[in-house]
Amino acid sequence: MDFKNVFKADSVVKTLLLCVLTIGIYFIYKLYQFSTQINNSTPQEISSTFMAITIALFTMSLSCLIYAIINLHDPLMLKGSIGIHVISTVFDMVWIFMVRNRINSLSAANKGDRLWLDPIFTSFFHVIYMQHTINQGLSNSANLVSD
Repeated sequence: MDFKNVFKADSVVKTLLLCVLTIGIYFIYKLYQFSTQINNSTPQEISSTFMAITIALFTMSLSCLIYAIINLHDPLMLKGSIGIHVISTVFDMVWIFMVRNRINSLSAANKGDRLWLDPIFTSFFHVIYMQHTINQGLSNSANLVSD
């Protein structure tokens, strides 16, 4: 499968700003978008059930956090929501690495290649780093076509 037929270029700055301004909601949207693009283009699908569970856990986690911040006078709520935050984070990280592995596979990148998504950078910068690497791959494809 051709990398450029799977993904679309998008602004890395926009991705960063929207991830921060939406308190992570855009991060989940981008993961879903990448997963849908992957699922439509490769047999290495990411389970829609897994994505739905992860989105539900993220929503519960974010809701608990917002409720706890609004009710700071009740620290029990914040302590009580730690478990859902941990579970949500584990699911988020598994999803991130599922997408990362499939992007690496689609780009045919190996460790050390320019388009290889490093696990450390992926852990810290998630969809921002993925979008940057996708943009590089698409730019590289455009340069190869124009040469």
